[in-house]
Amino acid sequence: MSRFVLQRRAALATGAATLMAPAVLRAQDAPVRVGAILSATGGLAAFVPPIRAGIALAVAQINDSGGVLGGRRIQLVEADDQTNPQAGVTAATRLVQAESVSAIIGPMASGITIAVANAVTVPAGVPIISPSATAPAVSDIQDNDTVFRTAVPDGLQGQVLARLTREAGISRVAVIAVNNDYGRGLSGSFGAAFTARGGTVTGSQNFEENRPSYRAEVQTLARAGNPEALVVIGYPASGGNTILRNSIENGFFRRHILTDGMRDQSVVDQIGAAAMEGTFGTAPGSAAEAGRRAAYEQAFRAANPTLDPGGAFVAQAFDAAMIIALAIQAAGGTDRAAIARQFRAVANAPGQEIGPGEFARARTLIEQGTAINYQGASGPVEFNATGDAQGRIEHWSVQNGRITAVAQLAE
Repeated sequence: MSRFVLQRRAALATGAATLMAPAVLRAQDAPVRVGAILSATGGLAAFVPPIRAGIALAVAQINDSGGVLGGRRIQLVEADDQTNPQAGVTAATRLVQAESVSAIIGPMASGITIAVANAVTVPAGVPIISPSATAPAVSDIQDNDTVFRTAVPDGLQGQVLARLTREAGISRVAVIAVNNDYGRGLSGSFGAAFTARGGTVTGSQNFEENRPSYRAEVQTLARAGNPEALVVIGYPASGGNTILRNSIENGFFRRHILTDGMRDQSVVDQIGAAAMEGTFGTAPGSAAEAGRRAAYEQAFRAANPTLDPGGAFVAQAFDAAMIIALAIQAAGGTDRAAIARQFRAVANAPGQEIGPGEFARARTLIEQGTAINYQGASGPVEFNATGDAQGRIEHWSVQNGRITAVAQLAE
């Protein structure tokens, strides 16, 4: 081989290295892309503004404290699932394939979470943390340990709601639930627990979303078995509010009991404060230590003066974003499988306790090889074997025209 050829190959190698160096630097400095599948339109749209704000607050705290992986910022890439499983699959496909996200916050609804996981994220190995998918069926996904949730599953919510209903002196109820995994699962959980406490479910019906009227269904439930109240399991904009109007305007039921899908101030505002006064319900709540909860709420209100940090699933969304960022840091990179393996490592005991607003401290501990235990705005996030968080259920009621938290209950 001639000296000229050797010199030419050396020059080419040097040139290639020179060309590669900026690309490597760009990759090291590039933002880490995290997806968020939210129901910005459709039946759950009313819940999205404060949930989005909770995620944004977490991302801002992470980036303002120096980011992850040596200074890389978290870049949030949002997609709208339209509160529809097929649209959710389309949105997830874009995030996974076109946007190359490392992990996903969401989806919000249980049925959409199941569809997205089975069709997109599990085959692609993309870890997801839903802040609001509560159906028991989520635990049954064959997910290769990639599907997690910071929301408490509906098994506990059904038990707490049954207890509160009986303690309110109600022994006979009718149930109307949206015909999806969330509605069917929570209806079944509540019914079993209510019956075990000596109550009677006089009638139960699943309804299809987005119909102009449910008068016939509500009337049928009111006439069977002399129920004292109607339990409504649904979403405000896709049937829940219509059911309440049909019931109240026709005098079918005097008392209504609601669940997390209906825990939104817009329900009271649209149906009417007088008609809703005294209505009570349940939702995933908070078991957070008082100081950590206060730090989260103070930061949230400073950034979002018109939104409620205690709204349904808002703290859970904040925690989902924080856990994903902590897992990215602990994984030492953006490999999806490595990130998923770190969820329990950063969230579960044992370890140094880390709360909202302490990302810089957490990052330092991780870099030092010290185990951390994230204590979230929604409480201690301890993921079990199926990726479910353990937590509290909020008892809430409508008081003086406002949705008001009454208690945080474990059973």
